[in-house]
Amino acid sequence: MSGADNNQAILEEARREIDALDEGLLNLLERRFACVDRVRSAKGDNGQASPLRPEREAFILRRLLRRAGAGGVPPELVVRIWRAIMIEASLAQAPITIHVSRRFTQTMGNRLRLRDYFGPVAVEDYRDEAQALYQINGNLLDLCVVETDSPWLEAFLDGKAGRAQVIAVLPFLKTDEAPALLVIGHARAVATGEDETLLVSDGKLPRDFVPAPLWEVKIGSRRLSSLPGFLSEHESPLVGLMRSNPGLHLRVVGRYPSPFEVV
Repeated sequence: MSGADNNQAILEEARREIDALDEGLLNLLERRFACVDRVRSAKGDNGQASPLRPEREAFILRRLLRRAGAGGVPPELVVRIWRAIMIEASLAQAPITIHVSRRFTQTMGNRLRLRDYFGPVAVEDYRDEAQALYQINGNLLDLCVVETDSPWLEAFLDGKAGRAQVIAVLPFLKTDEAPALLVIGHARAVATGEDETLLVSDGKLPRDFVPAPLWEVKIGSRRLSSLPGFLSEHESPLVGLMRSNPGLHLRVVGRYPSPFEVV
């Protein structure tokens, strides 16, 4: 057999193996979505609870990313594939709509981030952030996504979103800056071991406060500060900070898994 014939035989064998692996991947996806059906059946009628589980998604992706680089699979590809799988799994359990302001949709980067993270989820826009927030008041399934530095905070503090909280930030992958977008919804906050707590205050936190904020953003007369950890207003260190600085009017507005660092 000539060298050219040998190379052709190797190519054909590799392609047959790829075809078999593709069939295997599809079989695994079918099994995974069958498991999602079992999850939906096990939940039953639970008052239209949100199908989103940010802590579960974080656990899955962190586990896969720890392995991805060593196995030769680009970590960014792992994130894209599994985000697509997980949002489809969520939609298989219940419909979800994302509510945003019209100003939000005018920025291409915002639309791309929604597409990359939420895929085919329906998006509806409204006159302003207050109207978008109001759509999820009492609706446990839907989400509102706002630009971090947009005028959403006053409407949120006034209760326009009901009992919803910030449950995630975008971009999903870690950067050195404040996140561009905040995801607000009714998914229950559960500690993952790598979390952040979002505070609103009427001024800057004390310089010597520990833990130091990861990022801060000023919105009108108020300030958002993201602290590392899954913190509570009723436990140290926040309870001490609130007692010693009552003028800050501190309030926790969300707790969420920290963005992922892909190396």
